[in-house]
Amino acid sequence: MAAMSEKDPIVKYSWEDIKFTIGFEDKNGSPIDAETKKFKFIYKDEAGCCCEVSYDGKTRKNCVFRDGVLYGIFNSGTFRYGLLSVERHYWIEDADFDDGKWDYGGVYKTNIIIK
Repeated sequence: MAAMSEKDPIVKYSWEDIKFTIGFEDKNGSPIDAETKKFKFIYKDEAGCCCEVSYDGKTRKNCVFRDGVLYGIFNSGTFRYGLLSVERHYWIEDADFDDGKWDYGGVYKTNIIIK
């Protein structure tokens, strides 16, 4: 398994299936319930290959919640090469915005390298 962090790089090959854990924290670093958190993450390699991992409150895409842990899943051949980056999108309900939700997020590097 691979995880997003600043730990030592984890090398995976483009022909491998990849499963990794996803966690959420609030601004104080306290864990947030990953089972109900709505999100959309777009992972991208250096070749431009992308994969969405998301949960909209009803449907999970390329992820599964099992035994209290949220796992992201990439099938073999999803990526070609290079360090994966992730564009993280979150939202919470907020009537102040036209669509009723407050969007926020950021772009980060992972420690997953595809060879």
